[in-house]
Amino acid sequence: MRRPFPSPAGLLILALCCVATTVAAQPSHLSLSATGGKVIPTSGSPFSGSNPTMGFDACLLWQHADTSVYWHRFWRNPYIGIRTGYAHVIDGIAGDRFVLAGTIQAPATRHVEWTFSTGLSFYTTPYNHSHNPRNIYIGSVVNCLIDLGFLYDLPLDGNTTLFLSAKLVHSSNGYMYKPNHGLNYMQGEVGVRLGPGRHPMRMPQADTAFVPYGKGFIMLAPSAVMSRYDPLDHISYHPAYTCQVGYVRHVHPCFAVGGALDLSYNFSHSLLAPGGQLPVYPGATLFVDNQWGPFVLRLGVAHYLGYYPLNWEQYYERVALYYRFGPSQDHYAGVGMKVHGDHVDFIEWTYAFEF
Repeated sequence: MRRPFPSPAGLLILALCCVATTVAAQPSHLSLSATGGKVIPTSGSPFSGSNPTMGFDACLLWQHADTSVYWHRFWRNPYIGIRTGYAHVIDGIAGDRFVLAGTIQAPATRHVEWTFSTGLSFYTTPYNHSHNPRNIYIGSVVNCLIDLGFLYDLPLDGNTTLFLSAKLVHSSNGYMYKPNHGLNYMQGEVGVRLGPGRHPMRMPQADTAFVPYGKGFIMLAPSAVMSRYDPLDHISYHPAYTCQVGYVRHVHPCFAVGGALDLSYNFSHSLLAPGGQLPVYPGATLFVDNQWGPFVLRLGVAHYLGYYPLNWEQYYERVALYYRFGPSQDHYAGVGMKVHGDHVDFIEWTYAFEF
């Protein structure tokens, strides 16, 4: 039986509801763009072909222009908002792609902005052994999405800006459902942004109230993953855990650096471990935290210190988004990803505390 997929109308209603619940007092900006690109393979993927795409993108943004808040000044008054979009994939193995994501974009130079989005992607034709057996890349309707890119702005007047953009877009489900080679897209956009012009950029004055400090931390991330080594139509979940013990140095109101011992257990790999060895993967990781108020984007690189599967690289990356809370904001929770090359191998639901 073919799995149901979300209708375009249902996804647009969902997007509008999310936008309505986030309306704030800041001046709003609406951007509309036409998109095009092609699919490119993830590392280790047997994908062949280009699968060109065409579609549209819409984004509702609010500019954070409160100069009394240091992180607003430091990131040069960023736009934050909700993005939705649709891409028709010609000969798409996984069908067409819908997107619903949170996004942030801020200026790098006078006319160039960087943009980052994270959220959900929905596919109309996930893997099915009867109806779509050649789709060995996306096994679920709902997947995670990350896109990263740059925009070039061409202001027309105080309320209208044309822009060109180039983005790398990734979709996968971190083995919450098989298969999961994931799909990457090189995506270009041409569009228009409507709304009040950006405030003049000013370099932020130093935050003289901030004093650098360091703390240890413990992080726990229990999860469950499907074994990639069972037949594609066999559903088999296994426990997986990540634990990190490390140190983080808050060197700036908007930045921190740190490192940790990284211990991963993935029992879906039990058939691969030599000599009945437990699938335990020790590693060491270094990271940088980019901080926007209570939100933290953590980017890290890591290296296995012991046994790891032969089809993995010895190096891997970590990407995570956390929300800090508590009286001293020394507790945080969020979602992270363990990535080999451009392949999201594991999604982590994380809680951590600093001491």
